[in-house]
Amino acid sequence: MKVLFFSHDGDKVEQLGLALRLRWPDLRPLIASEGHVGLEVVEREEPDIVIICEDLPDMTVWEAIKEIRRFSDTPIIVALESDGEMDVVKALELGADEFIRLPCNLTEFMARSVAIIRRVGLTKQRSDETPIRCGDLLINPATYEVYLADSRLLLTPTEFKLLYLLAKNRHVTLTQEFIQRVIWSEDIEAGEALKKYIQRLRRKLGDDARNPTWIKTVHGVGYRFAATTAA
Repeated sequence: MKVLFFSHDGDKVEQLGLALRLRWPDLRPLIASEGHVGLEVVEREEPDIVIICEDLPDMTVWEAIKEIRRFSDTPIIVALESDGEMDVVKALELGADEFIRLPCNLTEFMARSVAIIRRVGLTKQRSDETPIRCGDLLINPATYEVYLADSRLLLTPTEFKLLYLLAKNRHVTLTQEFIQRVIWSEDIEAGEALKKYIQRLRRKLGDDARNPTWIKTVHGVGYRFAATTAA
């Protein structure tokens, strides 16, 4: 169990970590005292949950939520010493899954964290969706696994969602706006993120943007999954 804390308060992290160990004794805490470091950890380590405790020197709580949601669907809990109702509303609107006011009973904090993990886990179940095979490429939404020939591709959750969306709509050109809306909800600044993730997918697929096997750019419109064989 990996939990990433956005915090520079060691005592607060220790208390919240103690609460979570009531449920997960093997908890592995990750701590980011700067926002940009936290974002790198989210992408590299793919923690099971992110807990944002306060503004950091280079990033506010609200900016941290927004930046994480650009590329990750990791559950986010905002744990603040705040009495303002608008803080709760703002956190949830930006993409947080839960807002917990501190100080808080440790047992309650643990229980609400478990509930978030359970709820988000249920929404991610893909057992009713069948694998997609396109030539040597196999995409399994039930396990979030992708294989190219005999090699497993290591994709982040966002990379997987993007690849699966394209493959599920193979031979149909998806507009950039449609892809951004599905992957990043209503984030109007997701255009650059989409380009970055397309580049990363192509690199992992061994694809050539100028002569693509898998992902074709339709200039001025969007992208199309271009595999010629599908089943």
